[in-house]
Amino acid sequence: MKAVIVDVPDSLFAERHRLGLDRRDEVWEGVVHMVPPPTWEHQRIVDSLQFLFRGYFLRNSLGTICSALGVRAPSKSSLSYRIPEWFVLAPGRQSLLKPESSYVDEGPDVVLEVRSPGDETDEKTPFYDEVGVRELLIVDRDTLAVELLRRASGRLMAVCPAPDGQVRCEGLRAGFRTVQKDGRHALSVFLELERTEHFV
Repeated sequence: MKAVIVDVPDSLFAERHRLGLDRRDEVWEGVVHMVPPPTWEHQRIVDSLQFLFRGYFLRNSLGTICSALGVRAPSKSSLSYRIPEWFVLAPGRQSLLKPESSYVDEGPDVVLEVRSPGDETDEKTPFYDEVGVRELLIVDRDTLAVELLRRASGRLMAVCPAPDGQVRCEGLRAGFRTVQKDGRHALSVFLELERTEHFV
Protein backbone atom coordinates (compact mmCIF):
# COMPACT_ATOMS: atom_id res chain seq x y z
CA MET A 1 0.00 0.00 0.00
CA LYS A 2 1.24 3.48 -0.84
CA ALA A 3 0.02 6.73 0.68
CA VAL A 4 0.81 10.39 0.14
CA ILE A 5 0.64 12.78 3.08
CA VAL A 6 0.99 16.46 2.32
CA ASP A 7 2.56 18.60 5.07
CA VAL A 8 3.57 15.75 7.37
CA PRO A 9 3.60 16.96 10.99
CA ASP A 10 6.97 16.97 12.74
CA SER A 11 5.39 14.94 15.55
CA LEU A 12 5.01 11.95 13.18
CA PHE A 13 8.74 11.98 12.36
CA ALA A 14 9.59 12.39 16.05
CA GLU A 15 7.40 9.43 17.03
CA ARG A 16 8.83 7.21 14.29
CA HIS A 17 12.33 8.13 15.45
CA ARG A 18 11.47 7.46 19.11
CA LEU A 19 10.15 4.00 18.22
CA GLY A 20 13.05 3.21 15.88
CA LEU A 21 10.72 2.90 12.90
CA ASP A 22 12.63 5.40 10.74
CA ARG A 23 15.81 3.33 10.39
CA ARG A 24 15.00 2.45 6.78
CA ASP A 25 13.17 5.65 5.77
CA GLU A 26 14.52 7.24 2.61
CA VAL A 27 14.19 10.64 0.97
CA TRP A 28 13.68 10.67 -2.79
CA GLU A 29 14.15 14.16 -4.19
CA GLY A 30 12.56 15.73 -1.12
CA VAL A 31 9.79 13.10 -0.68
CA VAL A 32 9.98 10.85 2.38
CA HIS A 33 9.49 7.12 1.70
CA MET A 34 8.58 5.30 4.92
CA VAL A 35 9.82 1.78 4.27
CA PRO A 36 8.18 -1.02 6.31
CA PRO A 37 10.28 -3.59 8.17
CA PRO A 38 11.49 -6.51 6.03
CA THR A 39 10.03 -9.99 6.22
CA TRP A 40 12.00 -12.71 7.96
CA GLU A 41 13.02 -14.29 4.61
CA HIS A 42 14.16 -10.93 3.22
CA GLN A 43 16.31 -10.28 6.28
CA ARG A 44 17.62 -13.88 6.31
CA ILE A 45 19.04 -13.36 2.81
CA VAL A 46 20.55 -9.99 3.75
CA ASP A 47 22.12 -11.29 6.96
CA SER A 48 23.42 -14.51 5.38
CA LEU A 49 25.17 -12.63 2.59
CA GLN A 50 26.55 -10.03 4.94
CA PHE A 51 27.94 -12.67 7.32
CA LEU A 52 29.54 -14.56 4.43
CA PHE A 53 31.13 -11.49 2.86
CA ARG A 54 32.28 -9.82 6.07
CA GLY A 55 34.52 -12.79 6.84
CA TYR A 56 35.66 -13.09 3.22
CA PHE A 57 36.54 -9.38 3.07
CA LEU A 58 38.45 -9.47 6.36
CA ARG A 59 40.45 -12.56 5.40
CA ASN A 60 41.39 -11.14 2.00
CA SER A 61 41.60 -7.36 2.68
CA LEU A 62 38.93 -6.60 0.08
CA GLY A 63 37.53 -3.44 1.62
CA THR A 64 34.71 -2.41 3.95
CA ILE A 65 31.08 -3.58 4.10
CA CYS A 66 28.65 -0.99 5.49
CA SER A 67 25.06 -1.61 6.53
CA ALA A 68 22.28 0.73 7.71
CA LEU A 69 24.03 3.74 6.12
CA GLY A 70 22.59 5.93 3.39
CA VAL A 71 23.93 6.55 -0.08
CA ARG A 72 23.45 10.24 -0.79
CA ALA A 73 23.53 12.48 -3.82
CA PRO A 74 26.15 15.09 -2.81
CA SER A 75 24.53 17.87 -4.80
CA LYS A 76 21.18 17.33 -3.04
CA SER A 77 22.46 16.56 0.46
CA SER A 78 19.70 15.33 2.77
CA LEU A 79 17.03 15.91 0.12
CA SER A 80 17.86 12.67 -1.68
CA TYR A 81 19.28 9.42 -0.34
CA ARG A 82 18.63 5.68 -0.41
CA ILE A 83 19.43 3.02 2.19
CA PRO A 84 20.52 -0.25 0.55
CA GLU A 85 20.75 -3.55 2.42
CA TRP A 86 24.51 -2.96 2.52
CA PHE A 87 27.27 -1.58 0.33
CA VAL A 88 30.98 -2.07 -0.25
CA LEU A 89 33.85 0.38 -0.43
CA ALA A 90 37.05 -0.99 -1.96
CA PRO A 91 40.42 -0.54 -0.22
CA GLY A 92 41.53 3.09 -0.31
CA ARG A 93 37.97 4.46 -0.35
CA GLN A 94 37.23 4.20 3.38
CA SER A 95 37.91 7.93 3.72
CA LEU A 96 34.38 8.41 2.30
CA LEU A 97 33.07 7.20 5.68
CA LYS A 98 32.90 10.09 8.14
CA PRO A 99 32.50 9.20 11.84
CA GLU A 100 29.83 11.87 12.30
CA SER A 101 27.86 11.04 9.13
CA SER A 102 25.13 8.50 8.40
CA TYR A 103 25.80 8.69 4.65
CA VAL A 104 28.39 8.10 1.98
CA ASP A 105 28.43 10.94 -0.55
CA GLU A 106 29.84 9.07 -3.52
CA GLY A 107 28.78 5.91 -5.32
CA PRO A 108 29.97 2.75 -3.51
CA ASP A 109 31.78 0.00 -5.38
CA VAL A 110 28.94 -2.50 -4.82
CA VAL A 111 25.38 -1.99 -3.58
CA LEU A 112 23.17 -4.93 -2.53
CA GLU A 113 19.39 -4.76 -2.76
CA VAL A 114 17.00 -7.63 -2.02
CA ARG A 115 13.80 -7.26 -4.02
CA SER A 116 10.56 -8.16 -2.27
CA PRO A 117 7.10 -8.07 -3.89
CA GLY A 118 5.73 -4.54 -4.18
CA ASP A 119 8.87 -2.77 -3.01
CA GLU A 120 10.76 0.02 -4.78
CA THR A 121 14.01 -1.77 -5.62
CA ASP A 122 13.70 -1.21 -9.37
CA GLU A 123 12.84 2.47 -8.92
CA LYS A 124 16.14 2.97 -7.06
CA THR A 125 18.31 2.00 -10.04
CA PRO A 126 18.35 5.46 -11.71
CA PHE A 127 19.48 7.01 -8.41
CA TYR A 128 22.31 4.51 -7.99
CA ASP A 129 23.29 5.20 -11.58
CA GLU A 130 23.30 8.96 -10.96
CA VAL A 131 25.54 8.81 -7.87
CA GLY A 132 28.12 6.56 -9.57
CA VAL A 133 27.58 3.12 -8.04
CA ARG A 134 29.97 0.75 -9.83
CA GLU A 135 27.97 -2.47 -9.42
CA LEU A 136 24.38 -3.04 -8.30
CA LEU A 137 23.55 -6.58 -7.18
CA ILE A 138 19.85 -7.42 -6.86
CA VAL A 139 18.62 -10.70 -5.34
CA ASP A 140 14.94 -11.63 -5.59
CA ARG A 141 13.57 -12.65 -2.19
CA ASP A 142 11.22 -15.36 -3.48
CA THR A 143 13.10 -16.89 -6.42
CA LEU A 144 16.69 -16.01 -5.39
CA ALA A 145 17.23 -14.93 -9.00
CA VAL A 146 20.23 -12.62 -9.33
CA GLU A 147 20.59 -9.49 -11.46
CA LEU A 148 23.83 -7.58 -11.74
CA LEU A 149 24.29 -4.14 -13.24
CA ARG A 150 27.80 -2.82 -13.83
CA ARG A 151 29.00 0.63 -14.83
CA ALA A 152 30.06 0.68 -18.48
CA SER A 153 30.23 3.69 -20.80
CA GLY A 154 29.26 5.91 -17.89
CA ARG A 155 26.05 4.12 -16.83
CA LEU A 156 24.80 0.99 -15.08
CA MET A 157 24.11 -1.78 -17.58
CA ALA A 158 22.83 -5.34 -17.10
CA VAL A 159 25.50 -8.06 -17.04
CA CYS A 160 24.62 -11.23 -18.93
CA PRO A 161 25.11 -14.49 -17.02
CA ALA A 162 27.70 -17.03 -18.14
CA PRO A 163 26.44 -20.20 -19.86
CA ASP A 164 26.18 -21.94 -16.46
CA GLY A 165 23.92 -19.14 -15.19
CA GLN A 166 26.56 -17.53 -12.99
CA VAL A 167 27.01 -13.77 -12.82
CA ARG A 168 30.37 -12.49 -11.57
CA CYS A 169 30.50 -9.45 -9.29
CA GLU A 170 33.94 -7.87 -9.66
CA GLY A 171 33.72 -5.77 -6.48
CA LEU A 172 32.83 -8.81 -4.35
CA ARG A 173 35.25 -11.15 -6.16
CA ALA A 174 32.42 -13.69 -6.26
CA GLY A 175 30.01 -15.43 -8.60
CA PHE A 176 26.28 -15.92 -8.03
CA ARG A 177 23.71 -18.27 -9.56
CA THR A 178 20.33 -19.68 -8.64
CA VAL A 179 20.21 -23.45 -8.14
CA GLN A 180 17.88 -26.11 -6.80
CA LYS A 181 19.00 -27.58 -3.47
CA ASP A 182 16.94 -29.90 -1.29
CA GLY A 183 13.87 -29.26 -3.43
CA ARG A 184 13.92 -25.48 -3.18
CA HIS A 185 15.59 -22.45 -4.71
CA ALA A 186 19.00 -21.62 -3.29
CA LEU A 187 21.60 -19.00 -4.07
CA SER A 188 25.03 -20.42 -4.88
CA VAL A 189 27.85 -18.03 -3.99
CA PHE A 190 31.34 -18.87 -5.27
CA LEU A 191 34.12 -17.02 -3.46
CA GLU A 192 36.80 -16.70 -6.12
CA LEU A 193 39.83 -16.03 -3.93
CA GLU A 194 39.11 -19.01 -1.70
CA ARG A 195 37.57 -21.23 -4.39
CA THR A 196 34.70 -22.24 -2.13
CA GLU A 197 30.96 -22.49 -2.80
CA HIS A 198 28.36 -21.48 -0.23
CA PHE A 199 24.55 -21.64 -0.32
CA VAL A 200 22.04 -19.07 0.88
